[in-house]
Amino acid sequence: MRLCRAHAERLGLSVVGEYSDRAKSGASMFGRPGLAKLMQAADRDEFEVLVSEAPDRISRDIADLAHIHKMLKFRSIEMNCVNGGTMDTVQIGMYGVIGQMQREEGAKKVKRGMVGVVRSGRNAGGKAYGYRPVIGKKGELEIVDEEAAVVRRIFDLYSGGVAPRSIAAILNREAIPAPRGQRWNASTINGNGQRGNGILRNPIYAGRIVWNRVRMIKDPSTGRRISRVNPESEREEIAAPHLQIVDDELFQAVQQRKEATGGADRAKAPRSKRILSGLLRCGACGGGMALVGPDRSGNRIQCSTFRESGACQNGRRYYVERIETEVVDSLRRQFADTSIIEAYVEAYQAEQKRLRGDAQRARANAERALREAKDGITKIIEKISKGLIEDDEAAALLAPLRVERDRQKAILETTDEPTNIIEIQPKAVARFRENIESLVQIVREKDGEASPEIAAPFRQLVAAVVVNPTEKGQPYEINIKGYLSSLIESELSVIKLVAEEGFEPPTQGL
Repeated sequence: MRLCRAHAERLGLSVVGEYSDRAKSGASMFGRPGLAKLMQAADRDEFEVLVSEAPDRISRDIADLAHIHKMLKFRSIEMNCVNGGTMDTVQIGMYGVIGQMQREEGAKKVKRGMVGVVRSGRNAGGKAYGYRPVIGKKGELEIVDEEAAVVRRIFDLYSGGVAPRSIAAILNREAIPAPRGQRWNASTINGNGQRGNGILRNPIYAGRIVWNRVRMIKDPSTGRRISRVNPESEREEIAAPHLQIVDDELFQAVQQRKEATGGADRAKAPRSKRILSGLLRCGACGGGMALVGPDRSGNRIQCSTFRESGACQNGRRYYVERIETEVVDSLRRQFADTSIIEAYVEAYQAEQKRLRGDAQRARANAERALREAKDGITKIIEKISKGLIEDDEAAALLAPLRVERDRQKAILETTDEPTNIIEIQPKAVARFRENIESLVQIVREKDGEASPEIAAPFRQLVAAVVVNPTEKGQPYEINIKGYLSSLIESELSVIKLVAEEGFEPPTQGL
């Protein structure tokens, strides 16, 4: 910042704003609030020159730096660097290549250093359950006896035929602290075969450190770091007998059972997509509902939180075909005519009318205050021109009026005009009613598997289907949460359609 200020002073520029992204990677434009604010200020024409120490302080990605330069150039904003001066297209291309190469080369050097750490028998990063860092010895781990006992117990239980879900439930009932979060889950114990994580699959418990199983890359469209599995040839493995918690025979027995129950590729097995896939929620804990296998009467679902960790009290199993039928029949009844949707829209319009009234009053007050401030300024200027008031006295009176004028202007600029009343789209309602009829046939004839063309409009309206806990043998209690926005002209908040006969629309704001 000091270098940039000094450079701006040499150029005769006035500094109107400073932007920075401390401890943020220049590999992406995402996750950089300082850069985002800078570009927003550029859109508002708040500055004419961007001063930076070097182009790689703005971005260390070729495409991103070129994009930023292009946008600034479009707005007639000059990019001027302490090291390089005014940036043109050729310089941007050259510095962009250099910046990205330096970033990638730095990553390679860090990785090379971590390989050396692993080959020396130390830990290159991350901490598995059962271990803790040795204070004063960087990269070295030691066994935590209490946690190691839990690890051995998990291996013993699994090798004895106990499922990971049941193991998680046992540990939760005994209030044994989980590695992360509040409870044990089956996924914590199972892990992933390709990535070698999870307690049952982690080779460190057998006294082997395996590093570089995955690599992290950034998605250019979102800036998020995504993990990718590396081939086995790129992995580093070193013996660490001082970290062994489980004996080799038990560890191998567990791996053999894992392979026998599906192996590493089980998650890749094709799964059918039902019309309610991903929409079902447990009414007790809010978790998802998962298929648990069929019986004589059909496919069943159960709260996944209950299955994974036993932390939910809703252990009842529900027939998914029955839920699908009730949901589709309920929507079919509700869309028999538009009166129900009109009732929702009427309630929404009443709330919007109240909000518009408040907005109109606030805007009218701001306009009146702005007129009064302008009139006061005009009167003082007239007095100055007639010699009725001294300059010093006029300046003291004008200052607060100008502040008030600018404040009211800002209020009006940030206050939108009230929107028009919304109306139902008849075509959207008719189209959805047609899709409902198609879904009725799917539920009855095709085991609930819908094509994307039919399921997509359904999912635009239905946000979730909540299955409330009930006792075995009692009728199902189901709530449908939906979006009204796909049926009206303007976007609405989430509303609730109760899957019951003769329900009453809400009378207050949605």
